Amino acid sequence: MIGELKCSSCGIAVKGDFEICEFCRLPKEQHEFLRLYLRCEGNIRKIEKVLNISYPTVKARIEELLKSLKLSPIEDDTDVYDAIAQGKMTVDEAVEILKQKKK
Repeated sequence: MIGELKCSSCGIAVKGDFEICEFCRLPKEQHEFLRLYLRCEGNIRKIEKVLNISYPTVKARIEELLKSLKLSPIEDDTDVYDAIAQGKMTVDEAVEILKQKKK
């Protein structure tokens, strides 16, 4: 809950009990990652290129984001197998992801 909202320009303040949305509660890094995820239209390959990180790292960040938002992923391992078949992911990357899912 927030007790007061104040304009930094004019100083006008409004007092009351205000709820913060679940996205506003995210740490800055996760908020920025979510914005990038949306700008990349959920395309993990694009995110990999922009951030210069591996597929498993992107997936791990998505999992962290889901936990922060108290959401659970829709389980389906076929996406991993499809990604291998389409050349979007190496077998080693897929093994890492499947190991993480078992935890």
